[in-house]
Amino acid sequence: MRVIKVLNNSLVLALNDEGQEIILMGKGIGFQKTIGYKLSPKEIDKVFVLKDRELSRRIIRLAAETDSIYFEMAKSVIDYAVENYHMKLMDHIYLALTDHLAFAAKRIRNGVILQNFYTLDMKKFNPREFQVGEYAVQLMSRKLKVEVPLDEAGNIAFHFINAQYDNPSNSQNLIIAHAVSAVLDIVKYTLGLTYNEDSLSYSRYVTHIRLFVQRLVSHNQLPEDTSPLLYDQIAPVCQKEFACVDKIQIYVSEQFQTQITNQERLYLALHIHRILEDQS
Repeated sequence: MRVIKVLNNSLVLALNDEGQEIILMGKGIGFQKTIGYKLSPKEIDKVFVLKDRELSRRIIRLAAETDSIYFEMAKSVIDYAVENYHMKLMDHIYLALTDHLAFAAKRIRNGVILQNFYTLDMKKFNPREFQVGEYAVQLMSRKLKVEVPLDEAGNIAFHFINAQYDNPSNSQNLIIAHAVSAVLDIVKYTLGLTYNEDSLSYSRYVTHIRLFVQRLVSHNQLPEDTSPLLYDQIAPVCQKEFACVDKIQIYVSEQFQTQITNQERLYLALHIHRILEDQS
């Protein structure tokens, strides 16, 4: 396998012996490599065949914007899940988890600490996935020299629940897909947006919408924020975004017969705000 482009220290674009383009992952695999360098098998931890073009494009975009340490941490956490719990995971977990770890680290360093998933319920009903989340939190704290709250383990656990091939909730994928499409359309037509589907912010936005819908389906929304200070600070400067969330609420009431919690509303508004900023 020969290198045709270094994406970062942990990822390279390469040609295999059949002349196919592939993405290779490995710790330090891109360090001081030049075009044409022949890689040995021991340097390669993971191979992404480019038949899944969308996944490959998203990995390449993420590699351009994200430090390689987050790819390495994601790989370590995924290896831990596979080795200890024999999880059968879809490849998109590498992309989703890397992006999550990088975004979480940025948020924590900026002092934005938001209460998230039902930590105790997650620990009780999904102990394997939650334990993987705890491992990830410990790894982040050690590698990044930051204090990562335990609630982050619940966020990470959700990625592993969703990425398993044999996850029972996969039977609900059709319902989830329809609802995600509906929410995306509500935002698009309410705000007159033209989505840039190749952008990293759009990828993050769609991931969040999907997780939001999955929580609706599983009756496990983020709890009402016990401290409304952050909500009260953001609502006045994101009036268009919250008006859009109000329309999403109408759809949710009709389809799921429930109300969106304040914390879910806040997250939705923030992700919509990022999409608006991406188009400005």
